[in-house]
Amino acid sequence: MGKKKENKSKNNILLPIVFAIIGAVCGFLGGKAIGERLEDGVNLWTVIYSIVLIYIVILVHIIVHEAGHLFFGKISGYGYVSFRIGKFMFISDGRGVKLKKYTVVGTMGQCLMMPPESDEYNYPYILYNLGGSLANIILALLSLFLYKILPEIQHLSSILINLFIIGTIFALINGIPLNIGGIANDGYNIVCLIKDRESRRAVWLQLYINGLITRGTRLRDMPEDWFQLPGNGDLSNPLICTIGVLKNNYLCDKKQFDDAKQMAEFLLQNAPGMLEVHKNELLCDLLFYEIMGPCRREEIDKIYTKQLKKYIKATSSYLARRRLLYAYELLVKKDKEQAQRQLREFEKATRTYPYTAEIEGERELIDMVNKKAELNFNT
Repeated sequence: MGKKKENKSKNNILLPIVFAIIGAVCGFLGGKAIGERLEDGVNLWTVIYSIVLIYIVILVHIIVHEAGHLFFGKISGYGYVSFRIGKFMFISDGRGVKLKKYTVVGTMGQCLMMPPESDEYNYPYILYNLGGSLANIILALLSLFLYKILPEIQHLSSILINLFIIGTIFALINGIPLNIGGIANDGYNIVCLIKDRESRRAVWLQLYINGLITRGTRLRDMPEDWFQLPGNGDLSNPLICTIGVLKNNYLCDKKQFDDAKQMAEFLLQNAPGMLEVHKNELLCDLLFYEIMGPCRREEIDKIYTKQLKKYIKATSSYLARRRLLYAYELLVKKDKEQAQRQLREFEKATRTYPYTAEIEGERELIDMVNKKAELNFNT
């Protein structure tokens, strides 16, 4: 717990500094751009123009950020796996690149790659992780340069200064090591990777496992030792905690629900560094294990809190979420109509879902839910 408090203390110091820098940059460089717009007078079209412009510039920098990870990953020897902007995801499943839909809570985009073969500890990782921030700052500085040398052209000047301001913000927020709201940024991950060899193994495994899943390999078919927490692993480190989360998923895919439940409970009680998104995922799994096990209503109500309901709603596009809600409606509430609605949403999501291996596993779990429902009906 001491390290967790230390990390929070660092964040409490760094966050005001970061946002003070951002405020200074925006105030100093944005003042002129805003002033130019106000010369024509404030009206509805000015407001709409400003909002649309900022939205487009943010989208450009999201794409540039993920493209930076892709470029610097490529030159570091990584292989292409997936590139996501918003919910649109281009994946390489070994047979070509396909467009799918997928959302990750707390992220606007993501570029995942297959790391080069290694001993799991020694591989290039700095450029791949830093690539997004480098791409943002390169575009920001180029935009500032063009803004300074080109004649003042109203719309072009506004675009260039906004590209600079927002690019600088992106570079700072992603490059300076921060763990904000339970989400670790690129800079934070790099510091962990440099300081701790087990963190390097954890990231290599996460990327490698994701690459295999994208190509259709089930978790249950992967080597068991990949999912073992290191004996000296620091569970205040979110990267190492992720291996424990993957082990829970591995055990679930093998239908070893009792072992998976023990793993989930262990992490929730002993892993202070675990990301909030992973805590909520484990709670969703615990809810499912309870439904498929003794199905005690009092235990279900303890897990199924208002906060977890909010998270479940936010991740309703996940197949695992629809499967969980299907089990809840059918086995707990015994509402067949609502259960069928969840099943229809599940089938709808499979049409654009990127991971075929996960679809297969989720269908097996739904079959288990159906068998338990039939058994309950017959008894």
